[in-house]
Amino acid sequence: MEPVEKCTSALSPLIAAGHTNGIPLAEKAIDDMLLAIPSAQHKTSLDNVRLVVEAHRKDASGPQLGFADTVNDYIERLMTSCA
Repeated sequence: MEPVEKCTSALSPLIAAGHTNGIPLAEKAIDDMLLAIPSAQHKTSLDNVRLVVEAHRKDASGPQLGFADTVNDYIERLMTSCA
């Protein structure tokens, strides 16, 4: 399984659960993905993960929506550091 797919596979159930205790696991999944790919691919990979999170966000409500927003915020911070 490719790093982006592995990351999004880990994020999907975490977003569905929407528990704040899953945020460190989500951040770890993203961080692990970045460690597994060349730095030149970080921004593109983060953007791909963000698109998946956005797709989940469209169907989310309540805690799931907040969780997805928190993950997106983390991705945005990482993307800024890639610039």
